[in-house]
Amino acid sequence: MSKEQLPYEVLLVASGLDSIGLARFPYLLYKAGCRVTLLSPRGLAVKRSRFVACHLPTSNEPEAIVLHLKEVLSTQSPPFTQVIIGDELILVELAKYHGEAWLDNCFPVDHRTKAVEIILSKHTFYHEMVNAGLYMPYSKICQGRIEVEEAVKRASYPIMLKSAQGCAGWAVRKVCNPSEFESAYADLAATNEPLLIQHFCEGELGATDVLFNHGVPVCWQSSYIRQSWPTSISASSARVMMQHPDIEHIISEVGRITGFHGFASVDWIQETSSNRLCLLEINPRPIPTYHLDRYSGVSFSRSFNQLLSGQCTIAKAK
Repeated sequence: MSKEQLPYEVLLVASGLDSIGLARFPYLLYKAGCRVTLLSPRGLAVKRSRFVACHLPTSNEPEAIVLHLKEVLSTQSPPFTQVIIGDELILVELAKYHGEAWLDNCFPVDHRTKAVEIILSKHTFYHEMVNAGLYMPYSKICQGRIEVEEAVKRASYPIMLKSAQGCAGWAVRKVCNPSEFESAYADLAATNEPLLIQHFCEGELGATDVLFNHGVPVCWQSSYIRQSWPTSISASSARVMMQHPDIEHIISEVGRITGFHGFASVDWIQETSSNRLCLLEINPRPIPTYHLDRYSGVSFSRSFNQLLSGQCTIAKAK
């Protein structure tokens, strides 16, 4: 398919966070029949993709990027078929404008509902998923040092200490014993925001890459995360494809509760003691591993093309 024949116009927005991981994504969009316009700062790896047809250079600051995005959307005619937000920094800034009509085509959930908070806050995500009956590690949302220490005693070491927002491990700390607690707490408590104390489940860490169609998972693949870089809780750098009977129920419930539309991933741990998948969190953005679909038997580009054409069918890893 030549670039002149591409039927869909897609705007991809990036702030610079995880720019290397996003670099393969324009090729997926191109294979789906999309002409890709990139709105991003200069110097990102994704900008160098030959499948980016047009680059709109912008600021490095998320606030300025969002204002630039609003201006682009107001002048684009005809409108973009799809707007895809590449990272949480921009989503958090966009959320400040929730309820405004110009967000209708560029936010991955209904921005007039609680779904915004569910996908952007680890705390709210935990509360909503547990209420829906999904299996998650013991967790406690705490405000202040005293509450945190009480929750740590109940959870028992090792624990995970999490801020409400963050990605690629930068707002999460694994704490194995009391001697590690002080530095981890100091790192995350500086914002004076509530912290999530979560028991660390022993088992295989993994993720399911998903394409949602207004809350319905239509294409997905799952893998164990065998290596991460630069630390054990940073972004993954090596995956092993897998399947598990719990996956479809988990992602279906996450989709139902959030109404998510577009590309995301769901993190989990396959608990050693029970073999169950223990849900951890959602990454509400494109992630770096869709190209591995050649090993899982699905095609994210074909499914996205079907989604855009209104002829979407369900594809899951074989």
